[in-house]
Amino acid sequence: MRNFRNVILDWSGTLVDDLGPVVDATNKVLCHYGKFPMTRKEFCHVFCLPFIDFYKEVLPGIPMSEVEELYAHFFEESEERVEVLPGTVAFLDFCRDHDLSTFLLSSIKNEHYEKQSTSLNLNKYFERVYTEALDKRIWIRSLIDDCSLNFQETMFVGDMQHDVDTAHSVGVFSVAVLSGYNSKEKLLESVPDLVIDNLCQLSDYLSRKQR
Repeated sequence: MRNFRNVILDWSGTLVDDLGPVVDATNKVLCHYGKFPMTRKEFCHVFCLPFIDFYKEVLPGIPMSEVEELYAHFFEESEERVEVLPGTVAFLDFCRDHDLSTFLLSSIKNEHYEKQSTSLNLNKYFERVYTEALDKRIWIRSLIDDCSLNFQETMFVGDMQHDVDTAHSVGVFSVAVLSGYNSKEKLLESVPDLVIDNLCQLSDYLSRKQR
């Protein structure tokens, strides 16, 4: 039986709701290149990580540096709409109160993380932050090595298939949360160890494990 001491968390769709601003910025990029905009449902169906793969699919032949610059400009226009997801603060407080170390592993640009985490008062919770992790399967190894984490005592929580695959790649416990980008059906394709609707359910799960 695993005795968890470390919780690695994704940012977008796991701790904060940024789907609206992300879809809006993406659609502005698509329209800039003469493409049709997507509905939220369409976006969630095709969006994937690493996000470079997504843009190669929807905007083939466009230099990624150009796409990233445009996206960053458009995202800043609506970034203030990013909100903390229900249950996030309660879960992070639970971890702190139960001596669970929390770490962040996200593909978010560091400047956006700094702005969002400061305005939402979430930056105080993490022992170590890893942003701009384009392929988390690579960066999770660095995080675990840098912080000397025990694989059997560590879980990774995220809302996308890439997050589940990242956990599997190093053998840590994978938790898929249904508060973000991927549907339950898509997440189940990656066979997570645990599926939860929200982080409150993860607090309950960990409470039972600690009894």
